[in-house]
Amino acid sequence: MRAFSYLFLWMLGWFVGGSAYAQKPKPTPVTLKVMTFNIHHGENTLGKTNLTRVVELIKKHKPDLVALQEIDSGAVRSGKLNQMRILSLLSGYEEAFGKTIDFQGGKYGLGILSAHPIEAVQRLKLPNPDSTEPRLLMCALIELPNNKYVRFCTTHLDHRSPLNRGLQAAVINENLQNSLYPVIVGGDFNATAEDHTLEAMTKYWNDAGANTPWATYPGTGKRIDYFWTHKESTFKVLDYVVLYEPTTSDHQPVIVTYSFEK
Repeated sequence: MRAFSYLFLWMLGWFVGGSAYAQKPKPTPVTLKVMTFNIHHGENTLGKTNLTRVVELIKKHKPDLVALQEIDSGAVRSGKLNQMRILSLLSGYEEAFGKTIDFQGGKYGLGILSAHPIEAVQRLKLPNPDSTEPRLLMCALIELPNNKYVRFCTTHLDHRSPLNRGLQAAVINENLQNSLYPVIVGGDFNATAEDHTLEAMTKYWNDAGANTPWATYPGTGKRIDYFWTHKESTFKVLDYVVLYEPTTSDHQPVIVTYSFEK
C-alpha cells in the first residue's frame, strides 16, 4: 500500500510539474520606435535654428529613442546654446551627449534622447589613422517597461577617409556584436550599403532600410543614415520610413518600428 502511495505522489508531481512547464508563457514581444537624425548642428537650410522643428517631429511621431548627430553645446555658431539640454526640456525626454571635438569655445558631437530611463552611457573613441575629424560611438543602456533593457547607440562615421570609415565600422561591430543586451545602432554612416567600408556592418547586422528606395541625404540622392540590429537578434522591422523634411537639415530623419523578444 505504501509503495502505491509513493507511486501516486510521484505521478501527481510529474503531472503538475509537466503541466506547469507546458503552460510556461512565451516572452511578450516588445515594440520599440526609434529615430535617427543628423540635425546639421541645429541649423536648417535657411540658416535658422531647427531645434523647435526637431521637437515637433518627436512629439508628432513619438519615438521611444532618438539618435542624433552633429550636436553643438556651447559653440559660438549656435549661440553658445546647450542643444541637447534644450531638446530634452522641450520634448520631455532624457538626454545624453557625447563630445567628439572641442569647437568654437564649446563642444560638438552626438546625442541620445530617450522616453525611458537612461541607466548608463558609454562613449568609445573610434579609429582615426588618417587624422581627420575624430569620431565616436555612444551607447546608452535604456530601461524599458517590464524590466527589459536595450542598448541604444548613435554614431557618425568619417566622410573623408574610406580607411577611417572602414576601421570605424569594424570597431563598432567588434564592440557590439557580443553585447549582453539587445543592440540597436543608428546614425550617419556616410556611405551607401554597397560601399566596401561598411562590410563589417552588412556582414553581421541587418539594415532596417535594405531594399528601400528613399534617400536620406538629398544632396546626393543616397541613403547613408541607418538603423542596424545584429543578425542573431530577435529584432523584426515592423515599419520603416524616411520623413520628408527638405528644409530642416541637409539629412532626412529615419524612423523604424521594431518588435523584439528578450
